[in-house]
Amino acid sequence: MMKTVKTAMSMRISDLLRTGCVNLWRRKTRTILTALSMTIGVMCIVVLISIGIGYGQAYQETVEAMGSLTKIDVTPVQKVDDKQKTALLNDKAVESLKHLEGVEAVTPVEQLTGYLKSGSYIAMVKLYGIDLDTAQSFQITPTEGEAPTEGLRLHPEVMVTDDLAASFADPNNNWSDAVDADGNPLVDVMSSPIKLTFDYDLLNGNQKADKEGRASAIGTFYNLDVSGICTSQNYTYATSGFLDITRLQEWQKIQKEQAEQKSKSNTDSSSSSGSSTTTGNNGSTETNSTGNNTTTGNNATNNTGNTTTGSTDTSATDNNNNASNGNNTSTTTESNSKDTERAPVGSSTSGSSANAQSGSSSPAADTYDLVWVKAEKVSEVQRISNLIKQAGFETYSLNDMLETVKKQSRQIQGMLGAIGLVAMLVSGICVANTMMMSINERTREVGILKVLGTEFSDIARIFLTEAFLVGLAGGVAGLILSALMGQLIPRLFADMDIRCVFPWWLVLGGILFAGVVALIAAWIPARKAMNISPNEAIRSE
Repeated sequence: MMKTVKTAMSMRISDLLRTGCVNLWRRKTRTILTALSMTIGVMCIVVLISIGIGYGQAYQETVEAMGSLTKIDVTPVQKVDDKQKTALLNDKAVESLKHLEGVEAVTPVEQLTGYLKSGSYIAMVKLYGIDLDTAQSFQITPTEGEAPTEGLRLHPEVMVTDDLAASFADPNNNWSDAVDADGNPLVDVMSSPIKLTFDYDLLNGNQKADKEGRASAIGTFYNLDVSGICTSQNYTYATSGFLDITRLQEWQKIQKEQAEQKSKSNTDSSSSSGSSTTTGNNGSTETNSTGNNTTTGNNATNNTGNTTTGSTDTSATDNNNNASNGNNTSTTTESNSKDTERAPVGSSTSGSSANAQSGSSSPAADTYDLVWVKAEKVSEVQRISNLIKQAGFETYSLNDMLETVKKQSRQIQGMLGAIGLVAMLVSGICVANTMMMSINERTREVGILKVLGTEFSDIARIFLTEAFLVGLAGGVAGLILSALMGQLIPRLFADMDIRCVFPWWLVLGGILFAGVVALIAAWIPARKAMNISPNEAIRSE
């Protein structure tokens, strides 16, 4: 019998829910208004937090579009003075980077700017020489065509970015863009013949006088074989091309040799007061008034050097020539060697004078200005960057920028969330006021429940359940209203590029948070209901 009474007096969860729904329905207007205040509070905090999340997501997408978040740029430390010792970013360092834990791929990078010519159209291109085996790891993959191979030196294979075709201009038409009326490029980089050179004068057909005064071509034209097209990664690699690093190193060597030859030619021209030209084998020598010695004949051999004004000693002139130049290599032979010779980077093929000027191979020829490192995970980037910095190198990664963006996003979310909490606080006060009024109106009911033997805790649960139901209803309605505002706000503020993002945890958290706020707000009124005296409650009107 006692067991039956105890069971009757103890309220189950289903009893609490049923009782709560009945009591709320008896006061529909008050319940709707209280739930409406909770709806507005939930909408404010959810929408404001979603705007903060959308802000962070938009900036993260912008950063990600600029390139891989797991790519680290490694560069040597800049010297403050010649006495400062710095780590060399050479092949040994590259191998060490490959063996770091968490590293997926490593490639040295060489860069060179060149000029492209297709018909009469001209464009500038920035070439990246990389280890093509690592291209896929660094998101350098073809969207059209195929990845390049090593190719031939005069016919290299290159993969270009998708904005290169539109960069061609017409020099004969005031450098206007080479596009049709619809804005489509007139140059099809995949099928149009394209030539590459590193000497701008060669594009216009300009020529330079050689030592004998004859016109000679400047630089070299390379026939490009564009194997594929890749994205510019949000203009990170604007108007660029990617090819095998060995090929680009060969071109760098040739450009260095040509620069040395031009510098040497200018030096000889400025220091000489006359010239000696041998064009035959009869050994006769004529002396003119300006001090130029001219030997005429049939077989041509060119020697240039310093000659004393008015001198007619051809043998002395030849000796001076040999001493100053160090070789008798003809212009034709030098031109041919540039097109056919393949030598390691940093070697010299211009003769003994080049060796005398530059000495042995420069240490810089075995070092790199830039190395790319690809981490396996974004979470490993900071750790790997710190290890590389400890080794004496400088690093940069888009992940550094992303961390700054995330920090700003969290600050904005916190600020907007604090504003939303103010609205939730007002909603909680409304719930507390409603529950307090409900208890004052139901004092007699509370007294009767206590006389019947209802546990004090069950009386508190009745009011807490009612408050939780009001908060739950307000939370659901608030999420529905938030979804509508999420569609409306971006349209109202289209110029500000505002977006609302509702992750699952925000949706679920919004409902539960509304219920918890309602429970907290109703706790004091529920405690008051537990402390009501049964006698006073029964006597109350």
